[in-house]
Amino acid sequence: MIEDKGPRVADYFVVAGLTDVSKPLEEEIHFNDACHKVAKPKEPITDVSVIIKSLGEEVPRDYICIDITPTGLSADLNNGSLVGPQIYLCYRRGRDKPPLTDLGVLYDWKERLKQGCEIIQSTPYGRPANISGSTSSQRIYITYRRASENMTQNTLAVTDICIIIPSKGESPPHTFCKVDKNLNNSMWGSAVYLCYKKSVAKSNTISYKAGLICRYPQEDYESFSLPESVPLFCLPMGATIECWPLNSKYPLPVFSTFVLTGASAEKVYGAAIQFYEPYSEENLTEKQRLLLGLSSLSDVKSDSSKTIHTNKCICLLSHWPFFDAFRKFLTFLYRYSISGPHVLPIEKHISHFMHKVPFPSPQRPRILVQLSPHDNLILSQPVSSPLPLSGGKFSTLLQNLGPENAVTLLVFAVTEHKILIHSLRPSVLTSVTEALVSMIFPFHWPCPYVPLCPLALADVLSAPCPFIVGIDSRYFDLYDPPPDVSCVDLDTNTISQTGDKKNVAWKILPKKPCKNLMNTLNNLHQQLAKLQQRPRDDGLMDLAMNDYDFNSGKRLHMIDLEIQEAFLFFMASILKGYRSYLRPITQAPSETATDAASLFALQAFLRSRDRSHQKFYNMMTKTQMFIRFIEECSFVSDKDASLAFFDDCVDKVDMDKSGEVRLIELDESFKSEHTVFVTPPEIPHLPNGEEPPLQYSYNGFPVLRNNLFERPEGFLQTQKNKLPSKSSSPSSPSPMFRRTKQEIKSAHKIAKRYSSVPQMWSRCLLRHCYGLWFICLPAYVKVCHSKVRALKTAYDVLKKMQLKKMDPPDEVCYRILMQLCGQYDQPVLAVRVLFEMQKAGIDPNAITYGYYNKAVLESTWPSRSHSGYFLWTKVRNVVLGVAQFKRALKKRAHLPQTTLSGNLKVFKGCICFIFSSKLISWLTFYNFRNFKYF
Repeated sequence: MIEDKGPRVADYFVVAGLTDVSKPLEEEIHFNDACHKVAKPKEPITDVSVIIKSLGEEVPRDYICIDITPTGLSADLNNGSLVGPQIYLCYRRGRDKPPLTDLGVLYDWKERLKQGCEIIQSTPYGRPANISGSTSSQRIYITYRRASENMTQNTLAVTDICIIIPSKGESPPHTFCKVDKNLNNSMWGSAVYLCYKKSVAKSNTISYKAGLICRYPQEDYESFSLPESVPLFCLPMGATIECWPLNSKYPLPVFSTFVLTGASAEKVYGAAIQFYEPYSEENLTEKQRLLLGLSSLSDVKSDSSKTIHTNKCICLLSHWPFFDAFRKFLTFLYRYSISGPHVLPIEKHISHFMHKVPFPSPQRPRILVQLSPHDNLILSQPVSSPLPLSGGKFSTLLQNLGPENAVTLLVFAVTEHKILIHSLRPSVLTSVTEALVSMIFPFHWPCPYVPLCPLALADVLSAPCPFIVGIDSRYFDLYDPPPDVSCVDLDTNTISQTGDKKNVAWKILPKKPCKNLMNTLNNLHQQLAKLQQRPRDDGLMDLAMNDYDFNSGKRLHMIDLEIQEAFLFFMASILKGYRSYLRPITQAPSETATDAASLFALQAFLRSRDRSHQKFYNMMTKTQMFIRFIEECSFVSDKDASLAFFDDCVDKVDMDKSGEVRLIELDESFKSEHTVFVTPPEIPHLPNGEEPPLQYSYNGFPVLRNNLFERPEGFLQTQKNKLPSKSSSPSSPSPMFRRTKQEIKSAHKIAKRYSSVPQMWSRCLLRHCYGLWFICLPAYVKVCHSKVRALKTAYDVLKKMQLKKMDPPDEVCYRILMQLCGQYDQPVLAVRVLFEMQKAGIDPNAITYGYYNKAVLESTWPSRSHSGYFLWTKVRNVVLGVAQFKRALKKRAHLPQTTLSGNLKVFKGCICFIFSSKLISWLTFYNFRNFKYF
């Protein structure tokens, strides 16, 4: 075991790939429902053609004619035309030539043919292939682009084609891309569009379950053991053995990210690079050779026109989403492994990065790491915010989906749909899914969440509960997902829904908040289009290691925050006023006191919302995460700080009239230019100034050797001298005894505003004096002999403070007293403090409200059946009262007898009233009627 010494930039370095114990992937995939249908992978399309059936042309040999649309309509490209010929599209599949990579439509009279494309100018029978139904010079042709002869094995090729007629209610099938040009320009016909699907055109491939090849460090950390499932996430489509043509190019390495979520909901972020390496043909079994299309071992002649390769992955695991920095470091390691020879082993660079690079902090917010004379990376301090830490990029989500589909995705999440997000670009999946679970704040997704799901774990799609899963689009080449899943295709920007969920879209949202959100997103979407001159991130590594323009990257980060702020503003708008419907516990709790129905006035909340959008609110309030949100608001939880921040956002939105309020503010450390420089690993010095030998060269990424790692002193710890785990370490002071960040910022703003007005400044100082007194109150109560008397004194001070009419009142005073009431079993006093708080016009935030409910729920309430001590106290009070009456009678002894007897009757009447109910019978038993004062 290794001891924990504060935050680390990276926890583990992992190499994953094919191992000796890897099993075929199909043996590892088991679906537990009948909805999953196995789909047969299709060969890529190599040729397309146009035939004119009305002129007697027939489908060419080995071609398939597209006769009907997906809903069974005629797929005539001149559909509905009165005079145009009947033209149909045909295609052929195969692997005898490079496949098609794109299809298009050319308007001959106003466009030029794109570079690399070809036109289908004639039919197989020699007639012009103009598909325009008109007799004018406006000719329309189908175009295509073909892959090169030496294409890489992960080239995307066209694997399916269809024709749709939108006016008949048709839309592109899921995973299909629509060519947005009408094929039918006749006056009477319907608009006809061409759609096609692209996928990886691999052949002769065997997939295995990925395994762990090596790791660093070999020992687990105390608080975080290396998960066994990491290799599956490194290679989500499995470790493969592939047979390539001899002249095939190596694909560029592919960068991907993933998130592992443990039982405690703690996230671990992974950054990985996949690449290919040669695989010895001698290691193939007879069965593997057969599956790869190679000749048998018994054949004398070997197939020299084919080469064998396997994929491998290097990965960093961390509790922090430093994805950009990890991407550069992993790319550097990959380049290091395929170049050389080198002076230092690759192990030295790995251990140097993991142990010598400090974690960014407010004092050193930016770390510049020099990897080599030509390679460097920057680590920036994570933004300190009450918002949950996320590895998502809102700009990536908005770029890939656009405003309308992004907001529709928000609706899916808030109403707990089964959401399947997929793309052929693995690095995009994690960015979008992480942004999705962040945009629903203050809600926290409570159901299965797998941003990048390995194919071996795809049975999660059969779960009976809602989920958010990201998966490689190649999954659809092998399987059809269950019908109740909403599929989001990031590559074609399409959303596929089935059944009764088809009507769930962004238009069901409350009108005004939705309009504000859409306006903001449209504006930011336009800014992104101008800013992003580079092509969309497809995960392919740039081996030249060109750095992003720093200013452009900073602006992109600011746009990211603005998008997040827009979604936060929307959530605060639709939940505005929710605190008014929280039901505090004001008496001894019953068995149902903690039920959501008892904690929140749901029907009253729904009646306060716009009637025209009741469908949305009904769907939202029935979700698990809304119920959990109410529970988290009502009781103490680890999310109290973020919920208090959200309450502050709700207040800002409620008071804002201009629409320009800022909800997310950056720390000053983010603006700091202070940078710490970390040099590369030192090259060993030899005597007499000799040059160190170049002794380390690699033919691929090596199996790591432990003796070459440079470990810091005291890095390894045995079980005997290990430090206590985090769970047993002394806990930090309760957030109860200090102000939240929002309260501190608010106090600074108040002080700044009042400092120039002497009278207001004095009141501000008095407010802080009371606050400091209550912050010190726990220590005072602790040393007092009578805790109850000390708490009552504090309650009296609280009431005196209210008489001063502080503006605004200091919530921390009430919060501290409530927590102390819970600590010392005074629930009734806690209720009185809550009433005083409400009287002062303060709505308790999530932290205060949680501690209040904890105090009244966990404390021991006074018994309803009065104890002997309680009754004797009453007797004491009665005796004292009688004595006071007697003293008054003695003073009036000089009065006439008639007046005295009249007063005595009044006195006895008062005594009889006091001795009512059970107390009078109890006193009668003890013969108190003969008491001498009577």
